[in-house]
Formats: sequence, structure tokens, C-alpha cells
Amino acid sequence: MPLEDRLAVKEVCTDMDAFYINVALEVFPKAKIVLDHYHVIAWGLHQMNAFKQILECVSGKKFRVRELLMKSIHELSGEDIKKLEPCFRAFPDLKRAWKIIHEVRKIYWQKDWRRAYSQLRKAVWLCEQSEITEMKDLGKTLKKRKMEILNYYISGTSNAKTEALHGRFETMKRLHCGIRNVERFAKRLMFCLLPFPILTQLFTQSV
Repeated sequence: MPLEDRLAVKEVCTDMDAFYINVALEVFPKAKIVLDHYHVIAWGLHQMNAFKQILECVSGKKFRVRELLMKSIHELSGEDIKKLEPCFRAFPDLKRAWKIIHEVRKIYWQKDWRRAYSQLRKAVWLCEQSEITEMKDLGKTLKKRKMEILNYYISGTSNAKTEALHGRFETMKRLHCGIRNVERFAKRLMFCLLPFPILTQLFTQSV
């Protein structure tokens, strides 16, 4: 890509991998880096689940509530809360970590950059005060990447469409037992993913 085109790129939305962030900064020097909000939340959930696994390993107690812990508080029913209560009674610090993740989610529920910044600071402070190693590590990441996180409020940029497309790609790959013939697989992708008018035009031109 010519330098002129690269300089024209204003935003790059990526996950939290430092490699991709550094590549984006190198290739698009004038672009603002936006961390995809899904990956920010996902990293917090990963840290919380890692903490849960340690607690279960040490105590010998196991609770099948991973899917419930992954949900936002607003998505949980009264019955879901009841299922979580035994786990939280056994592991009070896990409940604390779960509440911190909710505060991280709230960063993206604010009306503007200023309020989001305030909420981010609150989430970092809660991580630092938690005395939970995994939450402290999360706090360090949030603090280090605060500008990239808050850049979401510039235009609401997200990787949602790209992630959805990638998910469909992986599903097709799995259904077809991998990629044995690249050309045939590419045609399948085109048939399943491209809009019908474009497919019609392509096949018409090829005839």
C-alpha cells in the first residue's frame, strides 16, 4: 500500500495483542488505535476464570457456573443468581472479581468519553484494591491501554462484523473437515458469504 494511502487511515480497530498494535502503529502512523471492546471484556473474563480455576484446584470444590459468570449481570435471571450463590459463598473473592468485571463492562455503557474515562479509572482502582493477582494484572492492562480503550468513543469502531465473518469461516472450515482444495474452498466461501446479486454477476461474467 502506498505511503499516501497509509497516512490517510484514521483508525485501526484491533484486539489487545501488542504485536498487532505495534504493527498498526508502524504501518498506519497517523491512525488512532481502537481496542475492540469485545476483546477488552474477554480479557477480563479470562482473568476471572483463571482465578476461579485456581480457587477450585486449591479447595477441591468445583462449580459448573462458567457460562453464568460470563454473562452480564443484566442478562441473568433470578434463577441464574440462585445458581451462582453457592459458588460465591464458597469463594467470596470470586464474587468480588465478578463485580469488577461488571464495572469494566460499564466503561462501554457511558454517554461520552469523559464519563467513560471516569468509569475506567474506577475499574482500575477496584482492580488495584482487590488483592487478587489476576485482577491486579487486569488493572495494569487497562491502565496501560487506557487511550486505546477510550478511543472507542471517537466513532464507536468495532470488529464485530470482522469477528462474525471469521466465525462463519471457521464453521465452514470445520464442516468441510479442513481445507483440502484451496480453490474449491474459496468458491464455497464466495457462495456462502457474498450477496446474491454479486454472485450472479460473477457467474454471468465467467460464462
